[in-house]
Amino acid sequence: MAALDIHSVLAALAAKRPLFHSEADFQFAFAWQIGALHEVEVRLETHPRPLVNLDVQLDWPDGTHTAIELKYKTRLWVGDVAGEHFALKDQGANDIGGYDFLKDVERVEKFVDAAPGWDGFAVMITNLPTYWNPAVHGRETNADGFRLHEGRTVGGELNWRRVGGTQAQRPKPIRLRDAYTLRWTGYSRVDSSLAGTFRALVVPVSTGARLPE
Repeated sequence: MAALDIHSVLAALAAKRPLFHSEADFQFAFAWQIGALHEVEVRLETHPRPLVNLDVQLDWPDGTHTAIELKYKTRLWVGDVAGEHFALKDQGANDIGGYDFLKDVERVEKFVDAAPGWDGFAVMITNLPTYWNPAVHGRETNADGFRLHEGRTVGGELNWRRVGGTQAQRPKPIRLRDAYTLRWTGYSRVDSSLAGTFRALVVPVSTGARLPE
């Protein structure tokens, strides 16, 4: 199976695009960068099976494929970078963001398991430190199952602690086939403010076998 060097893609992308206006902007720039580094057909927002859509689909010359789901979560930041103006919105709902990212991992797992010759990735870029830093208050919260902080291992069934509230927006538990230790890497730094640092989380998904950590 062809292999995507996703960390090289992100490094090259960060040199050109240290931040993005929106998740759609990130998706397009990410797909373009893959095409610049790899000989592969890159497609956006595909529907390879009924009721299944993918952010990015890669069709390799050897007949294998890669499914990629992308998330871009932002903290309020306004400024200019390389002569371009950015006004990032405050998307501080980490409980929903964590759930949605892990749901992407679950979706990619299910997809590659049902489609021979596929592998996949879930990727997030964010400037919200509350994603990669563990909570310091020490209290149990409804969304503990969906935290994405550095070094955490996620796997098995992930669920809310109680019914109601935020749980009503995302009622179904997440069930992961494999266990994944979450590792954040630096993506870019656009200024010295707390919101000026962007980091990336990449979770690789293989077919039916856990990847080595």
